[in-house]
Amino acid sequence: MGNDTTEETRKRPADEDAERSAKRPSPKELHEEVMQSLGDVREAQATLYDPKRKCFDCCRGFEWYMHEPAVFDHEEESTARFSRPLDEIPESQLDFLKIALNVIHVKVLASDVGFPISVFGNVLMRDGLDFKCIHLFQRDRDNCQVINSPDEMLNLIGPNRGPAEAVVFYFEVNLKIRGEEPAMDMIFSRTLVNENYPLDAWTKKQEVSSWLSTLEFSYRSVHYAVEATVGIKILRGPRFLHGSLIASTSEEPSEMVLYDSERWGAHTKVAVDGSVNLPRCLVILREDEDLFLKVCVFGRRHRRAKPNTIVLTVEHSDRSFDIKLGCYHLQVTVSWSGILLP
Repeated sequence: MGNDTTEETRKRPADEDAERSAKRPSPKELHEEVMQSLGDVREAQATLYDPKRKCFDCCRGFEWYMHEPAVFDHEEESTARFSRPLDEIPESQLDFLKIALNVIHVKVLASDVGFPISVFGNVLMRDGLDFKCIHLFQRDRDNCQVINSPDEMLNLIGPNRGPAEAVVFYFEVNLKIRGEEPAMDMIFSRTLVNENYPLDAWTKKQEVSSWLSTLEFSYRSVHYAVEATVGIKILRGPRFLHGSLIASTSEEPSEMVLYDSERWGAHTKVAVDGSVNLPRCLVILREDEDLFLKVCVFGRRHRRAKPNTIVLTVEHSDRSFDIKLGCYHLQVTVSWSGILLP
């Protein structure tokens, strides 16, 4: 009788196959599990122990809802462009201009190894348009920036478009100090800075300490944002611009350095037609703000000569200014675009 009960309760092979099939994950579920595991590995690879903060710190932005971290190329440069010429946007659509961040500066407040130091590496941003690299600072080991004292700014080259549309904006920092040889290079700053989507208009300064440094990020939340792209051309005078170009706005007095010959020196090229290759040319401001451009030239003897300075007040209808300053005849151009998604 016991044997009969055992036979009755024993599962048939077909039943066992059906149960195993029911427990087996679907191809979609299996793919998601594999991608999750690979993404966890990449996030772990981007996590380092920070000796200054005495904790483990993930140094890269990951947004699982936007892309698959397992296969996303974190090194790819952003190519997203959603701005439109401002004079082509109907007035009825100006209320739909987006919120963007205008980066004012990145300063070196302190160095645990003193000054001067030769810094190289990357500082970049990511937003929600494509999550790819928007470079703010980018130098290799053979093109370091020398920081001589506290409060000096990094020579920014961006952003090259208005960072917009993000649940969280990310700043990724990967800076090193050059040693006498590559094996003696030291990590200066390696960290990730987050900024939530700004519902209010503000200007913020955020101190970030990591490894051997303390940095200051200054940036502004701009509602109804437009992009002003600035250019400068030497019409007459020396074929190198000895001077500086500083931007600010009618609502934000903090200065943004677009060009400074003392900082960039021979790295700044002048085209055959006299156009100066500005390391940084973009300013993001509110649609109803004015742009202020302070142009300063020093003549052939750099800062030892008495500087000549003019401040231009640029409205959105302005496109070009011809100015005579010192030994230069210059043309300053501004093109306007609205940050308006399709």
